[in-house]
Amino acid sequence: MIERDLGSGLPPDPLEERPRNALRARADSVDPHALRPPAPPTGQARLFPLPALHRVRRTAVALLVVAAAVIGVLFLALHQVRETPVGPANRPSVSPAPNATDAVPDPPGSGGLTASLNP
Repeated sequence: MIERDLGSGLPPDPLEERPRNALRARADSVDPHALRPPAPPTGQARLFPLPALHRVRRTAVALLVVAAAVIGVLFLALHQVRETPVGPANRPSVSPAPNATDAVPDPPGSGGLTASLNP
């Protein structure tokens, strides 16, 4: 049954009347017997809801990327290609090896002290 706006005296607009009739018909078709009770929950309960888990995962991945970038920069800064090291300013002189006659070993038991025979 279509209700008309009796106060204005104008016929109802067909564009408004169609959705109203469709909504009314749908509301009239639903009764308490057509509704079913809520289903019990199934599956395991999650500690974190999925959107929060995605947020945590994104944050962890972002932190790992930043850490890898910092480690890479430090590695490159410490291991740059360096030039060959500069040699010493003065070359040390090489003295000839001492002769066997120049070096006289101390007699055993002297403790490295030489006794003088002349007073």
